[in-house]
Amino acid sequence: MLWMMILACDADKVGSSDTVDTTDTSAATPYTYYTDIKPILEQNCVRCHQDGGLGLGDFTDPELVISFADTMLVAIDEGRMPPPASDPACQDYTGSEQLFLDPEDRDIIADWTAGGSPLGDEADAVTTEPVETNLIDPDITLFLPAAYTPVYKDDENPGNEYRCFVLDPKLEETVYLTAMAPIIDQASIVHHEVLFSMPRSALSEGDLDPGGYDCIDGIGTEQLDGMIAAWAPGMLPIHFPEGAGMRLTADDVLVMQMHYYSSPENLGLSDQSGYAFHTTDSVEKNVYMAPMGIFDFSIPADEESYTDGGSFTNSYLDLDVYGMFPHMHVLGSEFKASIRHTDGTETCLVEGDYDFNNQMTYQFSQPLTFEQGAEIDFECTWNNSSSNDELSWDPETTGYGERTNEEMCFFFTLVSF
Repeated sequence: MLWMMILACDADKVGSSDTVDTTDTSAATPYTYYTDIKPILEQNCVRCHQDGGLGLGDFTDPELVISFADTMLVAIDEGRMPPPASDPACQDYTGSEQLFLDPEDRDIIADWTAGGSPLGDEADAVTTEPVETNLIDPDITLFLPAAYTPVYKDDENPGNEYRCFVLDPKLEETVYLTAMAPIIDQASIVHHEVLFSMPRSALSEGDLDPGGYDCIDGIGTEQLDGMIAAWAPGMLPIHFPEGAGMRLTADDVLVMQMHYYSSPENLGLSDQSGYAFHTTDSVEKNVYMAPMGIFDFSIPADEESYTDGGSFTNSYLDLDVYGMFPHMHVLGSEFKASIRHTDGTETCLVEGDYDFNNQMTYQFSQPLTFEQGAEIDFECTWNNSSSNDELSWDPETTGYGERTNEEMCFFFTLVSF
C-alpha cells in the first residue's frame, strides 16, 4: 500500500519576559465583555480554555476572564498564546484565522482591562460561529469495547502504555469516510490515538478481547491495510473536499492504538475514547494517509536548537495533497515541509513553531499538486535543553521512538490519486 511505501523514506537526510502595562485609564473603554471580549475568546481561546479542555481555566466564565485578563495579555505579548501553529503565509488552511490573534483584538482586550473590565448587557452578546471541536451528527460512532484502565506495569517503558483495540463498524456495504474526529474521554492520559484499517479475515481470537492487547512495539499484525487517522492533543475535526473520501469495505475492521502516559495526578483513570465519522456511498477520489518521516537521528543533550530532516521523492503518480499533520513529542520546537517541483519551483506546505498540546492536521484551502518526480523536503527542530518548559526530566541524548520521552519527526500527509 502507498502508506507502507512512503513510510520507508528515511533516506536523503538534511542537516541537522516582558510585562503588559494595562494601567492607562485616561479614557473610558468603549468595550464590554459581552459585545467585544466574548467573541474574541470564543474564536481564539475557548477551544482549549473551557471546562475539560487542555488549557487552564474556563474562558466562558466572564468573572474568571476578568481575573485572568492581565495574565492573558502577558501570554499574548510573550507569544505563548494563542499557542503556535503553522504560518498561513506559508500555505493557507481551513481555520487559520482562529489560530492567530489579530493585533487589534489584543488591543481591545488591553483597553477593556484598563477601563475596568465592564461586562455590559448580556442581552447585547454577539453571536459567533463556534470553533468545531467535535464532529456534528456523525454517521458512524465507535468506542473502545469497554472502559480501560491503564496499569503502566511495563518496567522497560515506565509511565507509558500502548494498547490496541479492535473496533467493528459492522458495515453491510462499502462506504467512504468524508470527515472524522476523535472522541477523547480522558485527555489527561491520552498521548495519541492512531487508527488503522484491517481485513476482518485477518483477526485472531485474542484480537477481539474487549480489554485490548499490548502493542507498545507494534500493532502486532502484518495485515493492516493502511492508516486512517492520527490524533494528538489540539487536533480538530478533519473534512475532506467534496468528492473525496477514504474507502472502508464491509470486510474491514478498525484497529485503534491508544498511547496512554501517566503522571501522579492521573493514575487510576479509566478511558473509553472513540472516533466519529461522516460517510458517503461514492466518491471521485480515494484519500490515503501517507506518513513521511525519519528514524535515524540523535538529538544531543542540552542542545537548544537541533535540526534534522529528510525528503521523499514521488516515484508513483501525480497526487493531490489535501493536508499535513506535523508530529513530534515534547522536545519539538519548529517544523517545515515544502514541495520541490520538477520545474525547480517550491511550494511551502507547513512551517511554524511547534507545541505538543496544539497539534493540527492543516487542511489546505485548495488541494496542492505533488507531481510524479517532485520531492517533499521536511525538517524538524527540537529543544533538548532545560529552557524547554515541557521537559520534565534532565536533558539526555534522545533518538527515535514512540514513547513520551523519545522523539519523532513525522509528517502525516493526506493525498489522493
